[in-house]
Amino acid sequence: MRKGNKLTSILGFKCPHCHEGEFFVDRNPYHLSTVGDVLDHCPVCNRRFTPEPGFYYGGMYVSYALAVALFATVYIAMIVFFPDAPLWADAATVITALIILSPLIYAVSKTIWANLFMHYKGPHRTGEE
Repeated sequence: MRKGNKLTSILGFKCPHCHEGEFFVDRNPYHLSTVGDVLDHCPVCNRRFTPEPGFYYGGMYVSYALAVALFATVYIAMIVFFPDAPLWADAATVITALIILSPLIYAVSKTIWANLFMHYKGPHRTGEE
C-alpha cells in the first residue's frame, strides 16, 4: 500500500500523520500487558498522537461497530455453511470468535478513530504540531 492511504496507517498500525512511525507501544495486539497503549509522539515525524485527554474514548463506538460486524459475519457464515447446526453451536462459535479477536478489534478501533481526525501530512521531521 502507498503512503497517504488511510488503510496503510490503519492496517499497519502506523502514525496517521506520516504513515511511517509506529502508533502503539507494542505492535502485537496480543501482548495483553500493553494492548492499546499508544505512544505519545511519532518516532519519525514527532507529531502528537493524543490531541486531548480522553480522545480515544470515541474508539469505543468504532470497536462496537467492528464487533457487531464480526458477530453478523460469523453468524451468517455458520447459517450458510452449517445450516443444520444447533443454535448453541452458532452462539459458541460467535462468542469464541469475539473473544479471540477482541485485542485485534481494540487495536484497529483506535487506529481507525485516530485516522478519522488526524490526516496524512507527510514525514517531515521538524518539531511537533
